[in-house]
Amino acid sequence: MDPDPAFEDSELRRARDDAAMGGWEAIRDLLAHTGSDWPLRTHRMTVLANAAVGLEWPRAWSTAEPDNPDAQVMTAFAAAVQMRGMIARRDPSVDDQAAARAVARCRAAAEAAPDDPTPWISLLTLAGVLGDNGVSMVQWHELSFEAGQRSWGWFKEAVTRHPDSWHAHHRMREAQTARLRTGSPRDLTGLLDFATAAAAHAGDHSPLRVLPLYAHTELRVANTVDLLGAAERDWLSQRNEQDLHDAYRDWFRGPEREHPAMPYDLNMLAYQLVATGRPSLAHPVFTAIGPYATAAPWSQAAQLSGARNGNDAFTAARTAAETAAAKAPRNVTEPDPFPESPAPPVPAAVDDPDAQRTFPVNTLTSPE
Repeated sequence: MDPDPAFEDSELRRARDDAAMGGWEAIRDLLAHTGSDWPLRTHRMTVLANAAVGLEWPRAWSTAEPDNPDAQVMTAFAAAVQMRGMIARRDPSVDDQAAARAVARCRAAAEAAPDDPTPWISLLTLAGVLGDNGVSMVQWHELSFEAGQRSWGWFKEAVTRHPDSWHAHHRMREAQTARLRTGSPRDLTGLLDFATAAAAHAGDHSPLRVLPLYAHTELRVANTVDLLGAAERDWLSQRNEQDLHDAYRDWFRGPEREHPAMPYDLNMLAYQLVATGRPSLAHPVFTAIGPYATAAPWSQAAQLSGARNGNDAFTAARTAAETAAAKAPRNVTEPDPFPESPAPPVPAAVDDPDAQRTFPVNTLTSPE
C-alpha cells in the first residue's frame, strides 16, 4: 500500500521531494502551472503544507519573492498547519499572540490572492483547534443549523470562491466535529445537519455526496446510537441508508467520479459498504482504491473492530470484499441493492456472513 497523500500526482510528488531538499523553485513552477484549477490547487497546497512542517522552504520562497501571491498563500498555509499541530499537542511555546499571527498571515494571503479559496481553507484548518467565538443558527440553502461563528464565516468566504470545494467542506466538517465533541456524544448528530445540506445542494455526481458518510462514521465511533431513543435510532439508520445510496449511485457510479482527493472518498465508501453488510458491493470500490489506503476511516474502523491498526482493518475489509465477490453468482443479473427510492432498511441475511465476521463493526444500519 502507498500512504502518500499525493496519490497519483507525479508532478506534486517531484516538486514536494525537491522542496524537501531545500529548493522551492519546483513548488513555484508547479503552482504557477496549476493556476486557478481550484480542486487541484487546494489539494496540492494541502499536501505541500503538511509536508512543509519543520522545513524552511516556504519562508525562503516568500523571502525571495515577497510579491508572489502563490508564495504568500503557500507560506500562510504551511504556518497554519504547523500552528494547528502545535496547539493540538499543547506545545507550551504557543500563546494567543502566536495563534493570532498565524490567522493574520492567512488573512494577508487572502488579500494578496482575492479570488483564491485556499487562504480561507487554511484558516478553516485552524478552526478546529482555535475554537469558535460563539455559536449561532445559520441559514444555508433551505436548512438551518448551529455552527461556530468564526468557522462559518471562513467557510462562506471559501465557498463563495469555489462553491463545491471538497477541502473547504471537509475542513468545515472537522471544525463542526471539534466543536460538538466538547458536549455529549449525542450532540454529534448535529454533524449530519451540515453534511446533509452540503450533499443535497452539491452538483450532480459531486464528491460532496460522500460527505454525510464521514458524519455517520463519527457517530459510530462515538457510540452515539447507544444514547438515542428507538425512534431516533430508526431515523439515523434510515438516514445512513439514504446517504450510502446517494454516495454509491450518484457519485461512485456517476460519470464524474475523478477528483484530486478521490481516494479519501473511495476509502470512506468502501468502509461504509462493508460496515453495513455489503462487502460484495465494496469490491469494485477497493479496486478503484488500488494502493491508496487512507488513515481515515480505517483508524476508526480499527477502534471498533479490535484490529491492531488501520492497515489491518483495511486489509480485513478488502479481504471480506474479495471473498464476497468470489462467491457471487456468475452471469446472473444481480438485483439492484439500492432501489431508486430506497425503503427503510429491514433485517435480512448478510451476503457473506463469514466475511462480515472477519471485520466486525458497530453498524448503524441493518445488513442487507
